[in-house]
Amino acid sequence: MSALISFAVASAPAAAETGAQGALLIAGIIGVVIAWFVWGWLVRLMRAQKAASATGGRYEDFVLEALVNAAKIDGRVNDAERAAIAKALTETAGVTIDPPVLDNAFANAKLGKAELTAYLTARSASFSREQKMALLKALMAVFVADGRFDESEHAALIDYTAAIGFDRTSAPQMLRGVEGDMRRGNII
Repeated sequence: MSALISFAVASAPAAAETGAQGALLIAGIIGVVIAWFVWGWLVRLMRAQKAASATGGRYEDFVLEALVNAAKIDGRVNDAERAAIAKALTETAGVTIDPPVLDNAFANAKLGKAELTAYLTARSASFSREQKMALLKALMAVFVADGRFDESEHAALIDYTAAIGFDRTSAPQMLRGVEGDMRRGNII
Protein backbone atom coordinates (compact mmCIF):
# COMPACT_ATOMS: atom_id res chain seq x y z
CA MET A 1 0.00 0.00 0.00
CA SER A 2 2.79 2.40 0.82
CA ALA A 3 4.26 1.76 -2.63
CA LEU A 4 0.95 2.80 -4.21
CA ILE A 5 0.84 5.99 -2.14
CA SER A 6 4.47 6.76 -3.02
CA PHE A 7 3.69 6.29 -6.75
CA ALA A 8 0.63 8.58 -6.56
CA VAL A 9 2.59 11.27 -4.73
CA ALA A 10 5.49 11.03 -7.20
CA SER A 11 3.27 11.17 -10.31
CA ALA A 12 1.20 14.17 -9.14
CA PRO A 13 3.84 16.78 -10.10
CA ALA A 14 4.38 15.08 -13.46
CA ALA A 15 0.64 15.19 -14.17
CA ALA A 16 0.49 18.86 -13.17
CA GLU A 17 3.47 19.60 -15.41
CA THR A 18 1.84 17.76 -18.35
CA GLY A 19 -1.39 19.69 -17.77
CA ALA A 20 0.51 22.99 -17.79
CA GLN A 21 2.29 22.02 -21.01
CA GLY A 22 -1.05 21.09 -22.60
CA ALA A 23 -2.55 24.42 -21.58
CA LEU A 24 0.50 26.21 -22.95
CA LEU A 25 0.20 24.26 -26.21
CA ILE A 26 -3.49 25.17 -26.54
CA ALA A 27 -2.71 28.83 -25.82
CA GLY A 28 0.01 28.73 -28.48
CA ILE A 29 -2.35 27.23 -31.05
CA ILE A 30 -4.98 29.85 -30.27
CA GLY A 31 -2.33 32.56 -30.63
CA VAL A 32 -1.26 31.22 -34.03
CA VAL A 33 -4.87 31.08 -35.25
CA ILE A 34 -5.50 34.66 -34.10
CA ALA A 35 -2.25 35.82 -35.74
CA TRP A 36 -3.30 34.07 -38.98
CA PHE A 37 -6.65 35.90 -39.03
CA VAL A 38 -5.05 39.24 -38.19
CA TRP A 39 -2.45 38.71 -40.93
CA GLY A 40 -5.17 37.89 -43.47
CA TRP A 41 -7.12 40.98 -42.44
CA LEU A 42 -4.03 43.19 -42.80
CA VAL A 43 -3.20 41.78 -46.23
CA ARG A 44 -6.77 42.39 -47.44
CA LEU A 45 -6.67 45.91 -46.00
CA MET A 46 -3.40 46.69 -47.80
CA ARG A 47 -4.77 45.28 -51.06
CA ALA A 48 -7.95 47.34 -50.72
CA GLN A 49 -5.90 50.46 -50.03
CA LYS A 50 -3.75 49.79 -53.10
CA ALA A 51 -6.90 49.57 -55.24
CA ALA A 52 -8.36 52.69 -53.65
CA SER A 53 -5.14 54.56 -54.35
CA ALA A 54 -4.94 53.33 -57.96
CA THR A 55 -8.56 54.24 -58.72
CA GLY A 56 -8.80 57.34 -56.60
CA GLY A 57 -11.91 55.76 -55.10
CA ARG A 58 -13.85 56.52 -58.29
CA TYR A 59 -16.37 53.90 -59.38
CA GLU A 60 -15.64 54.44 -63.08
CA ASP A 61 -11.90 53.91 -62.65
CA PHE A 62 -12.52 50.82 -60.54
CA VAL A 63 -14.83 49.37 -63.21
CA LEU A 64 -12.18 50.00 -65.89
CA GLU A 65 -9.50 48.26 -63.81
CA ALA A 66 -11.83 45.33 -63.07
CA LEU A 67 -12.81 44.91 -66.72
CA VAL A 68 -9.21 45.11 -67.94
CA ASN A 69 -8.28 42.49 -65.37
CA ALA A 70 -11.23 40.35 -66.48
CA ALA A 71 -10.04 40.45 -70.08
CA LYS A 72 -6.51 39.47 -69.09
CA ILE A 73 -7.42 36.73 -66.60
CA ASP A 74 -7.40 33.89 -69.13
CA GLY A 75 -4.05 35.03 -70.55
CA ARG A 76 -5.33 36.33 -73.86
CA VAL A 77 -7.01 39.57 -74.90
CA ASN A 78 -8.75 40.08 -78.21
CA ASP A 79 -10.69 42.82 -79.99
CA ALA A 80 -14.07 41.39 -78.92
CA GLU A 81 -13.06 41.76 -75.25
CA ARG A 82 -11.85 45.31 -75.86
CA ALA A 83 -15.17 46.16 -77.55
CA ALA A 84 -17.05 44.56 -74.63
CA ILE A 85 -15.08 46.71 -72.18
CA ALA A 86 -15.85 49.91 -74.10
CA LYS A 87 -19.55 49.05 -74.29
CA ALA A 88 -19.71 47.97 -70.65
CA LEU A 89 -18.04 51.17 -69.46
CA THR A 90 -20.59 53.23 -71.33
CA GLU A 91 -23.54 51.24 -69.98
CA THR A 92 -22.20 50.63 -66.47
CA ALA A 93 -20.41 53.84 -65.60
CA GLY A 94 -21.56 56.27 -68.29
CA VAL A 95 -18.00 56.63 -69.57
CA THR A 96 -17.02 56.67 -73.22
CA ILE A 97 -13.52 55.38 -73.78
CA ASP A 98 -11.40 55.89 -76.88
CA PRO A 99 -9.22 53.03 -78.18
CA PRO A 100 -5.93 54.76 -77.26
CA VAL A 101 -7.19 55.34 -73.71
CA LEU A 102 -8.20 51.68 -73.47
CA ASP A 103 -4.80 50.62 -74.81
CA ASN A 104 -3.23 52.79 -72.12
CA ALA A 105 -5.43 51.15 -69.47
CA PHE A 106 -4.17 47.72 -70.55
CA ALA A 107 -0.56 48.89 -70.60
CA ASN A 108 -0.80 50.49 -67.16
CA ALA A 109 -3.05 48.00 -65.36
CA LYS A 110 -1.78 47.98 -61.80
CA LEU A 111 -4.28 45.79 -60.02
CA GLY A 112 -4.86 42.08 -59.88
CA LYS A 113 -7.99 40.22 -58.91
CA ALA A 114 -6.85 40.03 -55.28
CA GLU A 115 -6.66 43.82 -54.94
CA LEU A 116 -9.89 44.37 -56.86
CA THR A 117 -11.90 41.89 -54.80
CA ALA A 118 -10.39 43.21 -51.55
CA TYR A 119 -11.49 46.71 -52.57
CA LEU A 120 -14.98 45.45 -53.35
CA THR A 121 -15.19 43.65 -50.03
CA ALA A 122 -14.12 46.78 -48.17
CA ARG A 123 -16.34 49.16 -50.15
CA SER A 124 -19.34 47.00 -51.08
CA ALA A 125 -21.65 48.98 -48.81
CA SER A 126 -20.88 52.16 -50.76
CA PHE A 127 -22.10 50.66 -54.05
CA SER A 128 -25.80 50.50 -54.85
CA ARG A 129 -27.38 47.19 -55.77
CA GLU A 130 -27.73 48.52 -59.33
CA GLN A 131 -24.00 49.30 -59.50
CA LYS A 132 -23.17 45.84 -58.15
CA MET A 133 -25.41 44.10 -60.67
CA ALA A 134 -24.12 46.29 -63.50
CA LEU A 135 -20.53 45.40 -62.56
CA LEU A 136 -21.31 41.68 -62.52
CA LYS A 137 -23.05 41.91 -65.88
CA ALA A 138 -20.14 43.87 -67.34
CA LEU A 139 -17.65 41.34 -66.01
CA MET A 140 -19.64 38.47 -67.46
CA ALA A 141 -19.89 40.25 -70.82
CA VAL A 142 -16.10 40.64 -70.94
CA PHE A 143 -15.51 37.05 -69.79
CA VAL A 144 -17.66 35.61 -72.58
CA ALA A 145 -16.79 38.14 -75.30
CA ASP A 146 -14.08 35.88 -76.75
CA GLY A 147 -16.53 33.00 -77.10
CA ARG A 148 -15.07 31.05 -74.18
CA PHE A 149 -15.85 30.99 -70.48
CA ASP A 150 -13.09 28.96 -68.88
CA GLU A 151 -12.65 27.84 -65.29
CA SER A 152 -10.40 30.76 -64.28
CA GLU A 153 -13.03 33.23 -65.50
CA HIS A 154 -15.81 31.35 -63.73
CA ALA A 155 -13.83 31.31 -60.47
CA ALA A 156 -13.07 35.03 -60.81
CA LEU A 157 -16.74 35.83 -61.39
CA ILE A 158 -17.71 33.89 -58.26
CA ASP A 159 -14.99 35.74 -56.29
CA TYR A 160 -16.25 39.12 -57.52
CA THR A 161 -19.81 38.09 -56.68
CA ALA A 162 -18.82 37.17 -53.13
CA ALA A 163 -16.70 40.33 -52.74
CA ILE A 164 -19.64 42.50 -53.71
CA GLY A 165 -21.58 40.97 -50.87
CA PHE A 166 -23.76 38.41 -52.59
CA ASP A 167 -23.85 34.97 -51.01
CA ARG A 168 -21.43 32.47 -52.58
CA THR A 169 -23.97 29.66 -52.39
CA SER A 170 -26.67 31.62 -54.21
CA ALA A 171 -24.21 33.22 -56.66
CA PRO A 172 -24.43 30.49 -59.32
CA GLN A 173 -28.23 30.80 -59.45
CA MET A 174 -28.05 34.58 -59.66
CA LEU A 175 -25.39 34.37 -62.38
CA ARG A 176 -27.57 31.97 -64.38
CA GLY A 177 -30.20 34.73 -64.34
CA VAL A 178 -27.61 37.19 -65.60
CA GLU A 179 -26.61 34.71 -68.30
CA GLY A 180 -30.27 34.42 -69.34
CA ASP A 181 -30.49 38.20 -69.57
CA MET A 182 -27.40 38.19 -71.78
CA ARG A 183 -28.88 35.58 -74.10
CA ARG A 184 -32.09 37.59 -74.42
CA GLY A 185 -30.01 40.66 -75.27
CA ASN A 186 -31.11 42.57 -72.14
CA ILE A 187 -27.57 43.43 -71.13
CA ILE A 188 -24.43 44.58 -72.84
